[in-house]
Amino acid sequence: MTRLFAGVAAALLLPMAMPAQEPIWKLPLRGAAEYERTYSAKSGVADSLAAAKQLEVKDAPPVGLLPHLVPTPWLCQGELTADQRAVADEARDLRDVLRALAFDLRLDGDVKLRFRRIVPFGDLVVTGKAVPPGADGAQKFSFTVATEDPEVRPGEGKAALGRFIRPLCKHDAVGTVSLTRTFDAAQGVVSSFRGEVALAYEEAKGKFRRLVVDDAWTLKGVHQNQDADFRGDVRKAIGSGAEWLQREFKDLGRKHLQDQADGARSYGAGRIALGLLTMLHAEVPHDDPVVVAAFDELRRRELVDSYSLSVALMALAEWYTPPGEADLLRSGRLTAPKERKLSEADKKLAGEWLAKLLQNIDTRSKPGYRLAFNYTAGPRFDNSVNQYGLLGLYAASLCGLEVSPTTWRATAVYQLDVAVPHEGRTLPLELTTYADLAAQAIADEPNKRTKTTPAPVPTRGYAYHTPDRPAYGSMTAAGVGSLVISRFGLLRSGQQKADVMPKIDAGIQAGFAWLGAEFCVRNNPGYIDRADDNFYYYLYGLERTCELHGVALIQGRDWYYEGALQILSRQQKSGAFASEHPRGLLFDATCFAVLFLKKAALPPVTGG
Repeated sequence: MTRLFAGVAAALLLPMAMPAQEPIWKLPLRGAAEYERTYSAKSGVADSLAAAKQLEVKDAPPVGLLPHLVPTPWLCQGELTADQRAVADEARDLRDVLRALAFDLRLDGDVKLRFRRIVPFGDLVVTGKAVPPGADGAQKFSFTVATEDPEVRPGEGKAALGRFIRPLCKHDAVGTVSLTRTFDAAQGVVSSFRGEVALAYEEAKGKFRRLVVDDAWTLKGVHQNQDADFRGDVRKAIGSGAEWLQREFKDLGRKHLQDQADGARSYGAGRIALGLLTMLHAEVPHDDPVVVAAFDELRRRELVDSYSLSVALMALAEWYTPPGEADLLRSGRLTAPKERKLSEADKKLAGEWLAKLLQNIDTRSKPGYRLAFNYTAGPRFDNSVNQYGLLGLYAASLCGLEVSPTTWRATAVYQLDVAVPHEGRTLPLELTTYADLAAQAIADEPNKRTKTTPAPVPTRGYAYHTPDRPAYGSMTAAGVGSLVISRFGLLRSGQQKADVMPKIDAGIQAGFAWLGAEFCVRNNPGYIDRADDNFYYYLYGLERTCELHGVALIQGRDWYYEGALQILSRQQKSGAFASEHPRGLLFDATCFAVLFLKKAALPPVTGG
């Protein structure tokens, strides 16, 4: 053997240095990790910033620093980045900042992370150095925190940033984050963490506040997507929510079930209709005395506004819905909903309600060309009441009442006009329908959900009123759902080749692209001024929009599973669901929560 060959042979016998494997989460596809949580938030006030930093805090923080609803202690696989190493969804809450840091397996060496638009502070920039984990997977981090001016987000113009975002970022804050966590590499999951974020800032002239948020999570278990425990929890929650509503309806004289004295609104009747709709979907028997009495009361009421008229039509349509129809539509075994067979008296009443609804329009519109709904007739529009108007038309059509093709076309034209511009942002939109799931097996690995990259689609959301304001989740769900219903109406009227149909299809795609780009079920996504508002209404709107269009997954994410996990943890012992605000109505929250859990929207015909 030559010396050179001997050297080569010796080298081949030496152990080779293998690159360290990067830690990743190993959650089941569309599954989740569940945790137990211990949480506290306290604050106090001092007369200087230096004193505030050292202050021992004892008091509850003032309203507005943290959302009333505490985010639930779950991590869904769909929330993770493509490499399964960190949370991809944006944090909107200091508590979710701690969660994002604790679940970020990329932290190594120098760290600089920006958490955008943590109201009322602005962008939180976290900096420091991360030390490697010990042999047991434990790590300890200490970071500094400072606020910076918010940056322009994709799909947003600079003018909108200055007009709508900066005024919400009121306080320059400094502080620290301390965090300990343990990562179980074998399971591929963070088994526990405890974190504290402490901020100090000038709240008013000469008044400095310290806010301390402490959060500790311990793993309870890892769940497959929609496993047996989940399905059992959903059934129990629906039943308990329905029982709470039945108890509420034993006294129809409750204040929130009464109409306004001026006769301009019939919200009390609208809530009776909403409660009936919810109980019927929750499978409370038609002959239950509470249901019978509530329907008798609803039939006696003088309905005035579009919301009440529409929900009453929806409740009536649900009363006559054939059993199992929604499942048949989702599976594709039924191509369109069947017409309801109303009694003569109920069909007459439904016709009267529809006639009133068609009068409640934005009087600035031209009904034969461009039509939108207002609460009552007048020069006003918003995407929320307009959505209810369309839902009322949909229910009336199911009840065998005629809605003209001109009306369906006019509603679509108006809805298309009020979408917020996309400012150049696009998304390769990936929608998976229930038919897709029934027809093909979905790959087990997250990076094999599709074989080809979908074409980019402009992202266009909806604001409350006009398209010059920022879009957000609940209104985007409302706007897209309205377009889906207008499309249904045209198809049902035999107008498959209507001139506006290609624009409707493009508008629906653009709206779903916005929902996909902003997808989040831990708050109302999009415009941060609405993040804490109408949480259940947003989820119910998301459910309606997806069910109406037959969508099971958005960007590979199970919107129903992820949303239900948020809702389930907020049910109280009474069966009601906690409201978004301390003084919010449990009634509305409970109805929207149960309707979401029950997947209450009925998929219409979606074929062309």
